[in-house]
This record gives sequence, C-alpha cells and structure tokens, in this order.
Amino acid sequence: MGIFQLKAFPYLFVIGISLFQILGRVGLSIFNSTFVTWIVGFTLLAYLYWFYKHHFHIHNKKDYLFIRIFLAWTAIGIIRGIFIAENYWEYKNLIAGTFCLSLPAFAFIFQSPIMLQRTLRLWLRLIIPIFLLIVMWIIAIDGYHFYISPVLLLGCFLPIIPQKWKYLFIILLLIMLVGSIGSRAQMMKAAAVLLIAFGVWIRKRIPLKLLLGVHYAFYILPIVLLILGISGIFNIFKANQESNEGKYIQTEVINGEAQIVDASADTRTFIYEEVISSAVTHHYVILGRSPARGNDSAFFGAITAEELGTGKYERFMNEVCHPNVFTWLGLIGLIPWCLIYFTSSYLAINKSNNIYMKYVGIFIAFRFFLGWIEDMNNFNISGISVWIPIAMGLSEKFRSMDNLTFRQWLTACFPFKQL
Repeated sequence: MGIFQLKAFPYLFVIGISLFQILGRVGLSIFNSTFVTWIVGFTLLAYLYWFYKHHFHIHNKKDYLFIRIFLAWTAIGIIRGIFIAENYWEYKNLIAGTFCLSLPAFAFIFQSPIMLQRTLRLWLRLIIPIFLLIVMWIIAIDGYHFYISPVLLLGCFLPIIPQKWKYLFIILLLIMLVGSIGSRAQMMKAAAVLLIAFGVWIRKRIPLKLLLGVHYAFYILPIVLLILGISGIFNIFKANQESNEGKYIQTEVINGEAQIVDASADTRTFIYEEVISSAVTHHYVILGRSPARGNDSAFFGAITAEELGTGKYERFMNEVCHPNVFTWLGLIGLIPWCLIYFTSSYLAINKSNNIYMKYVGIFIAFRFFLGWIEDMNNFNISGISVWIPIAMGLSEKFRSMDNLTFRQWLTACFPFKQL
C-alpha cells in the first residue's frame, strides 16, 4: 500500500493542481469551483502529512527548523482565525489562507529526488503538450508563467538539458521575456532564468564569491529599500515611474480590447501603505490578523464591504507575496518565512557538492527578492513551484550529488527525449 501511495503522488499533484487549473481556464469552470479546489487542497495536505509521518526520514532535520516553526505558528493562526472570523466570507478566507500558508510543507516531499523527478516528468509529459496545443492560444501572453512555472526552474539548466527541450524552453522563455511589456513579473522571471542559465553555461569562469555576492544582494536590497520607503527617504516604485514615465508604453489586446499599458506605472506603493497602516492601526504587527482577515483597503475594500455585504473595507490578499504573510501571521510568521528562503539558498550555495545546486540557490534568492514585488503565494502550480527549488536547497540528497549525478537526475526528468 505504501509503494502505491508513493507512486500516486505525481498523478494527484499534476492532475489535481496543474491540469484542473488548465481545464478551469479553458471553460470547464467546475474544475475551478470552490468545492473541487478544496477537495484537491485538503487531499494534498493530508498526503503531505502522511508522507511526513511515514517517509520523511532524513539526517538533516535541523535544516527544516524554520519550516516547523512557521507551520506551528500557522496552526496557531488558523485556530485564532476560527474565533476571529465573523461571517461566511471570512471563514472561506480562512480556508484559502490555510492552503496558501501550507505551501512550505511541500519542501518535505520535494526534498526527495525520486518524488520530484517523477512529478516533473509526468508534468512535462502531460501539461506541456496541452499548453502548447491549446492553452497558449487562448490566454494572454502575460499569463504564461502562471501555467508553466516549472519551466522557470528547469530553464535555469538550459546548457545541460536534452537538446529538443532546450530549444522549446528557449522559445517559451523569450516569449515570456518580450511578449508582454505589461507583465513585469513574468519579464523579470524570464530574464533571471536566462541569466542563471548563462551563468551555468560559463560556470567555470564564475567564482563562488560572485555567486555569494549576488545571493546576499537579493536579501539585503529588499530590506534596505523597505526601510528607505517606510521612512520616506526613497521609494523605488515611484522613482521608477518618474524616471521611466512614457518610455515603456505599448498597446496590447486584453480581453478582446485594445488597451494602453504602461510598464513603469507604480502599482505597489499603495499596497505597502495599506498593509502597514492597517497593521499599525489595528495593532497586529506582531501576531498578524489571522488568515481569516485581510488588510484595510481604500482601493479594493468596497468589494468586500458593499458587494459581499461584510461592512469591512478589507482586501484579503494582495499581489505581493511576503506582505500577505505579514498580514495573516505578523512578524512572528514573516521572520521564519523569510529565514526558510535564506536557509535553503545558503545551504544550496555553500554546502553542495555540485555546481548546479549553487545556481538553484541563486534562483531561490531571486524568488525571495521577487516576493516583495509580486510572486503571489497561491495554492496552485505557480505558488507551489516556488517551493520546489527551496525543497531542493534544503535536501541533503540533492546537495550531496556530484555534477554527473545531478545531470543524470535532471536528464531523467524529461520525457520524449528521442522525438
């Protein structure tokens, strides 16, 4: 029974998460219904708990300390939310928030090279053909990264993946890079992946000190910019808008209508203002407001207060990843959340026997940086894909591989190599 359950996970994950997301997008809305989403979510969480109890037997459990701390505080936050929630929508938010805050639990299962390999292989075999034949022709280009997020991780290794997949990934990454000027997060992801792939290509010429410098910069820069922004000294979002206003404007077809898109527009400052001011006003900076509630919002609060009839001008979730964790769990939750990223990337760069895991560490650090700009922590293929490299960085099995073993593992992730 145990072997069957282990082999079942890739199918449960790929079909329940990625395929259902695509089916919902192509018109079969039942697969995006709350009922189906909850069934899939709770089934996966139950599976992760079963795997942790019966198959998570590793020597480096200390490296998972911050995940355990975070998940324990998440459990407390959920219990608080049960008592804080006052209406149907807040209880519904509580369940959605529970899924979002449970994402680090995927690090327990994806630390296994065999489980991750089986999952990626099935995902590439099933989802990529469906995306190429159907999905990419009916969705806007700026949404590609939400459906093929694993390509971003695998694309970091362009120089060493099978040739035919290499050409396909290059095309997809270039489309994501230049296809839509309005999708800044997608452009940043694609650009970062291509730069990391270039680094892998010339890996023998790049010293470890340079990788470490880039790694630390991705963690230090957001903190510095956040302090400068809160103090009113310098706002990177407004500075970018003022210096580039009118430079990056193009007309795009969105929902069948031609619209002017300004890639330099500041769409983040008001989010930080609302998140921080709400936490200070209602005194939940330390503990958070629980996953049942969102931050006060003058921009979007009317939807909740008036259209849904809650009378509370709040926004449950924003486009920016880390501030959502802060709203729900406060600093007590945000700090271990951030330390999970740092621990994983640090171990990948400094404690790996192969060069490729060091670049996984750079990718993790980049995703931490991007989490202050976008990278929503949704319980879907996009959100879960962030935790695949984090799982690899924490995994002693991945870090102990030599260069040849890692390349063999990676190659075996790809189906259809002989086509």
